[in-house]
Amino acid sequence: MSWGCLIGGGIALVAAMLLIVADVILRYLLDKPLPSAIELVQCLLVIVVFSGMAYTELKHGHIKVGVLVNKFSPITRLAITTNSDLLAAVVVGVLSWQSVIYAQRLWSMNIDSGLLGIPLWPFPLASAFFMGLFAVAVLANSGQALGGLVNKGTKNGLWLIPGVIVTSGLLVTALWPDSLPIKVGASFFGLICLLIMFALIFLSVHIGAAMAMIALWGTAHLATPAAGLLQLGMTSQTVASNYIWSVIPLFMLMGLIVSKSGLAKSLYDTTYKWLGHLPGGLAVATIGACTAFAAVVGDTLTGTVTMGAIALPEMEKYKYDTKLTVGSICAGGSIGILIPPSLGFVVYALMVGESIGKLFIAGIIPGIIISIAFILLVSFQCRINPQLGPPGPATKFKEKVVSLKGSLVILALFVLVIGGIYLGIFTPTEAGAVGAFAALVIGLVSRRLTFRALADSLEGAMQMVAMVFFIFIYATAVTQFIAMTDLPFALANFIGGLAVSRYVTLAVILFAFLLLGCVMNALPVLILTLPVVFPIAVSLGFDPIWFGVLVVIMAQIGTITPPIGITVFALAGISNVPMYTIFRGVAPFCLAMILVIGILIAFPEICLFLPSLMMGG
Repeated sequence: MSWGCLIGGGIALVAAMLLIVADVILRYLLDKPLPSAIELVQCLLVIVVFSGMAYTELKHGHIKVGVLVNKFSPITRLAITTNSDLLAAVVVGVLSWQSVIYAQRLWSMNIDSGLLGIPLWPFPLASAFFMGLFAVAVLANSGQALGGLVNKGTKNGLWLIPGVIVTSGLLVTALWPDSLPIKVGASFFGLICLLIMFALIFLSVHIGAAMAMIALWGTAHLATPAAGLLQLGMTSQTVASNYIWSVIPLFMLMGLIVSKSGLAKSLYDTTYKWLGHLPGGLAVATIGACTAFAAVVGDTLTGTVTMGAIALPEMEKYKYDTKLTVGSICAGGSIGILIPPSLGFVVYALMVGESIGKLFIAGIIPGIIISIAFILLVSFQCRINPQLGPPGPATKFKEKVVSLKGSLVILALFVLVIGGIYLGIFTPTEAGAVGAFAALVIGLVSRRLTFRALADSLEGAMQMVAMVFFIFIYATAVTQFIAMTDLPFALANFIGGLAVSRYVTLAVILFAFLLLGCVMNALPVLILTLPVVFPIAVSLGFDPIWFGVLVVIMAQIGTITPPIGITVFALAGISNVPMYTIFRGVAPFCLAMILVIGILIAFPEICLFLPSLMMGG
């Protein structure tokens, strides 16, 4: 059943893409935009967001933080997993129930979509069904872990009791807040809630479930239990159906289509012909190819896995130093979160209310600078010690020019998407749809994209959407609760009153991002911290676009730092290289990024020059 839901969501995603593209074409060619296109897309988005939740859970794709849990013995890990999944299953069940309540509310009030008059109540009802399946899937995983415990000793089943106590305690005190006699100030209470949330996350509870639980618990205490439950139901639908948020699944789909079309190999060959003659030529070409590939792929994993599969065998063939090999692949892949279209910038923009387009444009020059820094680092190392990586043969200029033919598609997509945003031809959301559609047409016409590869792209996109939106939706609920506590503003006032330079405060904030990036994936770090640190940065007078670039670079560093380093895990999964070796290989590249951070702090214009020239900027 979960597979059938996933197929329905994939069809809805394609339909949303086609509607947006049709609207753009009709608007510019005939000056007649498609009536109610936004309404239809908003309805489809609810299906897209929730339909893959259960399937992703069965594939163990939802984000959990296991850095602490993995330090324990196998039996203890199974016990913690049993209890954390039990809590998550109950929370997701509550979310499903609240979607039903919200559907009843819409039905009783006879609320429709507007121009088209589409009744809205079926959509939260559909999301309730999808979330119900999700709850069953999480409960099944909890039962599987419990079965593993029992197989290791019948008394181990008693480990379920702590989970039952904690889950019941949180729900009881949320629904009956007076049962918790402790009364503290709102800001201090908000801090306590954040600490409980992080405790749940580090005990391997699904991040989205931990956020939803704390949003309910906190709102129930500061307002009423009814308000907390209503907030969860409304937030689930308002975020999932927000037209602006459709940019995320559309850019994900574009990146996966490009990846599945086999364009990465042509891109790698091109960069090798242009850069391969430098010391460490293959490693340099890998970084160059990753940078160019990042121009159409907005995440780190796709670039790392795709380029790793191409570059790793080549560098092993020519006896490149292992640390240099894996370091250049991981560092190059990490650029995907910075070069637009970047999911990191999308998350930042949507969390703080800034322009996605301006952030995209602001990331271009810093992304190029980081790429050049990586290339110089590799060339310097290999010039000092040629045994690390020999230069490749020089190629004639004609060969270099001819090699560009295979990479023109990447360049065309980048110009189409980013150029359209820069010139104000279409919005970032429309750019995602246009880019995905263009990649689809190019892949099918050139026969690079098979229907099997297209199906795999849709499957991958739906899993990524479920994984990301489960966090985004309930991060929004947590943000609303935290705003009730006035905690961000209290912290901003406190820090603003300290007798230290604002750049010292900035350094502390960036260092905190670095520490969190060591134990969590990049996107959750942004989602969890921005509601607190962004008001502080603004109160200190820092430009929000410039600050966004710094934050995303810190998130980029987090993707390659131990012990979580998601790109390191991805590369270790497709190679036989130990993670310890990979972490040693990426260390010099981390230092290079920190150096670039210093340059951007000293010269903010590097980030702000291009956005200032944008149409409407």
